Amino acid sequence: MKPVLKKWLWFVGLWCLGVLAVTLVGGLIRWALL
Repeated sequence: MKPVLKKWLWFVGLWCLGVLAVTLVGGLIRWALL
């Protein structure tokens, strides 16, 4: 695998994890406020 491609995959993976985490936290906060 090319180093650049590996870096890209890492970036995309971390970004997806970040989006998932934000969505989960946002959902929990909304649920807690109801």
